[in-house]
Amino acid sequence: MKYKLIRTWRKTLALQLKGWVLIVRSPKLMPKFMIENFVSKHKNWIEKKMKVAYPKWIPVKKSDNEILELKKKAKQYIPERVEYFAKKYNKKYNKIRITSARTRWGSCTSAKNLNFSYRLIQADTKAIDYVIVHELAHLKHMNHSKAFWSHVEEMMSDYKYWDQWLKKEGRKLW
Repeated sequence: MKYKLIRTWRKTLALQLKGWVLIVRSPKLMPKFMIENFVSKHKNWIEKKMKVAYPKWIPVKKSDNEILELKKKAKQYIPERVEYFAKKYNKKYNKIRITSARTRWGSCTSAKNLNFSYRLIQADTKAIDYVIVHELAHLKHMNHSKAFWSHVEEMMSDYKYWDQWLKKEGRKLW
C-alpha cells in the first residue's frame, strides 16, 4: 500500500487520511521495515476508512507497464494542450514536467515551470484542460485569491464543474 511518510521526533506511529492520500507519521529513527509492518497490519482499517470516506473507492494497483504507458501518453498529450492554452491566452511558461505526484494534479513554480501528474491523463479531457488552465492562471496570480479564480473563469467558464468532478471522481485515478 502506498503512503506518504513523515518522520518527526515523535514516539509512536500514526496513520492519517488526507483526501485519498494515506499519511504515515513515524519516529525519525524508526526502521523502514517496522513502518511497513505497521501499515500492513492496519490495512483493513485503512481500506474501511477509505470506503467510508469514498464509497466508490476501489484499491487498484497498476502494473509497471500500465504506469509507463500512462506516463508516455501524458508526455505526448499534456504539453500539446498546455501549448494550445498558452497561445490562446498569451501565457509564457518556462518548462513542462510530467511527474509522479500523488497529492496534486498540477503545480506552477515561481520560475514559471509547470508540473502535471501523469495520473491526470486518465481523467476526462475537459478535466485535464481545467488543470492546465488552473496552472496557467498561476502565472499571473501565484495564489488562490478571488482575482485568481476570476482569471480561471475568464479562461474556462465551467471550471467549477471540472474542479468538483476531479474532487469526486479523481480518487479513482490514483
